[in-house]
Amino acid sequence: MTRTRNRNPFNPFDTSWCARGLDSCVFALLPEFFKNLSGETIVPLSVVNEDVYESSSKRPKTTSKVWDVFEKLPAQQGDSKAICKLCRRIYTAKTTSGTSHLRRHIEACVKRNNNDVDQRSLEACFKPVNREANRQTVLHGTLVDATASSKNCKVDVDEIRRAIAKMIVVDEQPFRVVEGTGFRRVLSVACPEFPALTRKAIKREIVSIYLKERESIRELLATCPGRICLTSSTWKSSCDDHFNCVTAHFIDNEWRLQQRILRFRLLPPPYDSLSIADEIALCMVQWNIEHKVFSVTLENLSSDDCVADMLKSRLDAKKYLPCKGAFFNMSCSTRMFNLIVQAGFNLLVDIIGKLRLGIKYVQQSRHRKKNFYIIAKTLNLDTQKKLCLDSPTRWNSTYNMIEVALCYKNAFLYLAEQDRNFIHKLSENEWEKVSVLNKFLKVFFEVTCLFFGNRQPTSNLYFKALWKVHSRLSDMTRGPENFMTRMVKEMQSKFNQYWSEYNLILSCAAILDPRYKIKFVEYCYTKLYGSGAQQYVSTSVNTLYALFHEYMQHSPCPSHTGASPVVTAKISNDKDDNDGFEDYETFQSARFRTQVEKSQLDLYFEEPSHDLNSEIDVLEYWTLCSLRYPELSRMARDVLIIPVSTVSSNNSFDIGPQVISADRSSLKSKMIQALVCLQDWMLASDRTRGSGFMESRTEDDSSGSSDGDDDY
Repeated sequence: MTRTRNRNPFNPFDTSWCARGLDSCVFALLPEFFKNLSGETIVPLSVVNEDVYESSSKRPKTTSKVWDVFEKLPAQQGDSKAICKLCRRIYTAKTTSGTSHLRRHIEACVKRNNNDVDQRSLEACFKPVNREANRQTVLHGTLVDATASSKNCKVDVDEIRRAIAKMIVVDEQPFRVVEGTGFRRVLSVACPEFPALTRKAIKREIVSIYLKERESIRELLATCPGRICLTSSTWKSSCDDHFNCVTAHFIDNEWRLQQRILRFRLLPPPYDSLSIADEIALCMVQWNIEHKVFSVTLENLSSDDCVADMLKSRLDAKKYLPCKGAFFNMSCSTRMFNLIVQAGFNLLVDIIGKLRLGIKYVQQSRHRKKNFYIIAKTLNLDTQKKLCLDSPTRWNSTYNMIEVALCYKNAFLYLAEQDRNFIHKLSENEWEKVSVLNKFLKVFFEVTCLFFGNRQPTSNLYFKALWKVHSRLSDMTRGPENFMTRMVKEMQSKFNQYWSEYNLILSCAAILDPRYKIKFVEYCYTKLYGSGAQQYVSTSVNTLYALFHEYMQHSPCPSHTGASPVVTAKISNDKDDNDGFEDYETFQSARFRTQVEKSQLDLYFEEPSHDLNSEIDVLEYWTLCSLRYPELSRMARDVLIIPVSTVSSNNSFDIGPQVISADRSSLKSKMIQALVCLQDWMLASDRTRGSGFMESRTEDDSSGSSDGDDDY
């Protein structure tokens, strides 16, 4: 018995289903069903008798221009094929398959530019289709614009290889991705002539890009007009290895705040202050920036003072530090914030866990989730913010989870009364504790967002922000006793130590903000210290004057600003003409000398302050003032770049240390440095330019390894 092949009843070109009892009227409608969008009737091939088809004078012609390049082969077992006249590759040529795949082949054909094929025929293959007239044809594939010339289809293999290398660096992909089946399939479709890549080849390409970009960064640091501030942080690998990361912060010639990672090296145990100080000192020597270093920001660890003292004594002996190093040592405030926040979460770890399970219970079922928001709307609650779960390693997500959950407090209480399966109910006392914690953490959340949400986080922002934290901690300790009082007192002692050491640098930076100046700093100190505030204000102002005096001494052309040339008329000295104003000229000269003796800093203080809440780009302000106050603007440029944090914006809310991915942890230390530095340089250049990556010119891969390649 002969087995009949199963037919697909939904295939319009398979008409065997008509013979199985379908009403003849349906069959009569088939020509209408197969009308295309242009109005021409298309008859299914299986409906037409083959003998009639061969002898018919109305046989459809192959009018597509692709047939000037392709040639149809004799059909074998009903399967039509077409062969390319240029490269002799064979493709399917079924009527149901269309010609889009043939057009794509012509576009990418290797031998296309080396054959005397009529260019008009080739360009006609890429004539754009009228999308309104035949949308279905366009959906089968992307057609090339008619204006595209065959000469524009050349592929730069080196540029593609560089782009792939940069993709691996920026996206933190493993090298083996270029050997993956899926990646090679994509390349074979997008660029058939592109040679297969290996992990060794892409590794050499990355090292080549890194070495060239390193020279560009070296030139950038050498030509930057001002001082350079450094930050030092510790990263950990999945193997628990420690890496020291040194980052340079500076302002370029266009007064834009820049930062670049200069060194990312493996720290051999023990991880003490001496090894960290040696790494930073070696970094300064290798990049030739010892004479330009203005400050170093460390991680707020117990060993920071030792590291800072060793570096300071080294630079001070060479007389590189201005103002005897008064601005040299800074500590990371973000680490301290994370420590305080983590201590607050630990007080309510059980309550927060119960709240997390309650939110998860609502979100696990679509029905429960829908009913929950219906309950919230019934209770007149704002449902624009949706419930969210947190990530335990990022405390801002826990803060957001608590803040949103507090908005739905009444809905949770109602759900606990109506749903017996909801066992994660919080009592009124527990909700009150969560509310107190949320209010306490709000200032830390806002300050951290201020530091890292600003495109150019200059140091003038830090004094006001840290003063808010200081005031919040003081209010909590002076307020009524609650479950957080003991923890807050412990954290306040640590913060007070930080504030006492670094408020001088922060206040000097704030004074150089035209919105704040001396009066704002005096106001903040008065709020904290009362009658003793004047001592802190005087110290800040005197430090600024001492620093400005050094900048004036090292100025190529010392100048005093504010005096205008006085044009005096020639007057008679005849005694007969005296009218009682004979000493006016002497008086006027004395006043003129007094005006001349005022420094640029004096004149800046005398100018009226800007509105406290106005939006000002402080770097733009000092750019405009650079002609009026040349030395003062140079000083402001160096003070305003002092960083207050050693972590990047992406890791600002991370509770734990910065961690290297598992794929990178298995590489050699020099290769890890190349990947981390190059990723940072590319992203920083992309931010500076607004779009696109750095254009890096590398040598051909066939030229072999670069110098020092075996170390990676």
